[in-house]
Amino acid sequence: NLKAIKGDKVVVDNATGLVWHQGGSRNYLSLKNAKEWVWQLNSEGYAGYHDWRLPTLEEAASLLESNKRNDLYIDPIFSNKQEWIWSGDEYGSEGAWLVCLSHGFVDWYDVSSYGSCVRPVRSVR
Repeated sequence: NLKAIKGDKVVVDNATGLVWHQGGSRNYLSLKNAKEWVWQLNSEGYAGYHDWRLPTLEEAASLLESNKRNDLYIDPIFSNKQEWIWSGDEYGSEGAWLVCLSHGFVDWYDVSSYGSCVRPVRSVR
């Protein structure tokens, strides 16, 4: 469900108990900069909350849909500007897991040479 809270758009997933940032970042960011982007979101109190975070791999993968719509495997309630999103799950000391919304898969990448977008999440429960 798309909701506006204090003028900020969020998507509430009642099945998982998660609240997602509807738009996410517009730019590809390093993992370090992605974490800073979420920190800034929390310092501003986006939608009145200060507990936004990068999703786990499982949470990010839960956004994938079986059919492509608007060029992505994600519900069109979300912005279609993000082909890749970071998860907060790291892969060893130099990698992190990403979800590819344009092709519908997950994979890990070297954090020093790859950028991705951010789709922050928070838990309701």
